[in-house]
Amino acid sequence: MKYVNLSRFGRQTDPFFFALETILLEDLKEDLFFIWHVYGAVIIGKNQLLETEVNEAFLKENNIPVFRRLSGGGAVYSDEGCIKYSFLSKRYDKETIFKESLNHIKSVFDALEIPVVLSGRNDILYEGKKFSGNAYFHNQYGSCLHGTILYDTDFETLVKSITPSNEKLISKGIESVRQRVINMKPVVNKDIEDFTNFLVNHLTDGEYILSEAQIDRVFALMNKFSDEAYIKGNNPPYAFKHMKRFTAGSVGVKLDVHRGIIKDFILYGDYFTDKDPIELKKQFMNQPFEINKIESIIQSIDISQYIVGLTNEEFKSLFKEDV
Repeated sequence: MKYVNLSRFGRQTDPFFFALETILLEDLKEDLFFIWHVYGAVIIGKNQLLETEVNEAFLKENNIPVFRRLSGGGAVYSDEGCIKYSFLSKRYDKETIFKESLNHIKSVFDALEIPVVLSGRNDILYEGKKFSGNAYFHNQYGSCLHGTILYDTDFETLVKSITPSNEKLISKGIESVRQRVINMKPVVNKDIEDFTNFLVNHLTDGEYILSEAQIDRVFALMNKFSDEAYIKGNNPPYAFKHMKRFTAGSVGVKLDVHRGIIKDFILYGDYFTDKDPIELKKQFMNQPFEINKIESIIQSIDISQYIVGLTNEEFKSLFKEDV
């Protein structure tokens, strides 16, 4: 696996790395790996609604930007003390990509004789506390798994950034985060640069050099991921809105209904997807907003292809009350 050396670019905002993932996938011929060096920001999942995920007043007061990534999952805060990484592959088997990539990260800590364990599909734990979360997306060119290692992250800012503006909730959130997650710097006992170098040397066996043409494409594509309309996402008026928590994650629907006909359909949440939900949206557009019709549409599809781990019966339940 080759390492994409980005030292010449220094620290960049997250859109640089979203664009880099996109361009490298388009040109991909072999497995690649790279480290992100970012500034403090909140990153929301591809399918999330900005208004439901962040403490906008706190972010504005502290000049913390929000960006939208290409993968599903929930909102995260990352800063200069958080190590972020990407694995790129031509393969598409999601379960294999998760297993191999997380085991790569685990092997780094194994080499340091630090006992860490994989938890579920997405997380890595030390002494029962989470320090690494991961997400995945794919396109016609290949797949990308990207993740984080909490190394020296500011937990107070993390909580305040993604918790509603309520001091009691924020206080409880900080306490909860400190019980559930951990920074690895005191465990590893290396500064972040030394540990990052160790990680890269352990996982890779050569360098991939970006061409000047690729660099130009990356900087041009950054504009898309920095665009306010892209970050905020599609958030139309709605006549019906309902969100529930399932094993697959939080899933919500928003429907714009005129004279009993569905004129817009928004699916949102922190779930992971296999197929583009835009195809699901087409099934509901210009259909009557009637439970029998909605159930008939759902019976004709396999919702787990769009929301990994969700059943058709669970999806139906979203349309049975308005909250």
